[in-house]
Amino acid sequence: MIDDWDQMYASGEYSHHWDYAYPSQELVAFVASIAFPPDACAVDVGCGAGREAVFLAEYGFRVVGVDLSREALHIAAKRAREAEVEVDWHHGNVLRLPVDDQTVDLINDRGCFHLIPEEDRNRYAVEAARVLKPGGRLFLRGCRMNEANWDRFVAVTPEAVDRHFGEWFERGPVLPLRLVSDAGGEGLPANLVVLRRRQDG
Repeated sequence: MIDDWDQMYASGEYSHHWDYAYPSQELVAFVASIAFPPDACAVDVGCGAGREAVFLAEYGFRVVGVDLSREALHIAAKRAREAEVEVDWHHGNVLRLPVDDQTVDLINDRGCFHLIPEEDRNRYAVEAARVLKPGGRLFLRGCRMNEANWDRFVAVTPEAVDRHFGEWFERGPVLPLRLVSDAGGEGLPANLVVLRRRQDG
């Protein structure tokens, strides 16, 4: 699986499916609406080619970007240099994040959780709960349905969110949107939800 991702980034094929020239409008609106502290830390899980991690660094966050693909991280690092921002890039697994307990204000997930198989989703939730500060947010977006031609996706539904995150997080409404890219088309039907780490969880 890792080789598949590396090949897609090395060949440039990723740019025909999920790359985009600007950070998503929903992320821009979200961070503008929350009074994060000046020294806030954000972790971009499944950061890919780094577009949103770079935006978060430009916005003033201390940013950690994590991805399974070394090729994606090479592209991401180049984008950060071009934007003249610092991002702490890590080749790794979102189920074992390279950050200390309760040190993160925001986890950004654009299309990572929907690639986590059902048997590992609790581990994802536990790891998110471990690294987030009480009151920290998980900004989660992912495919909202399973279709035959999207067999690698595991749907992000209200039921799935409650099942896996309910022990540690409070959640807002699950809202429909589309994950659009610069490749054109209508984008991927997805859901967006903001989860807040409980103070006492």
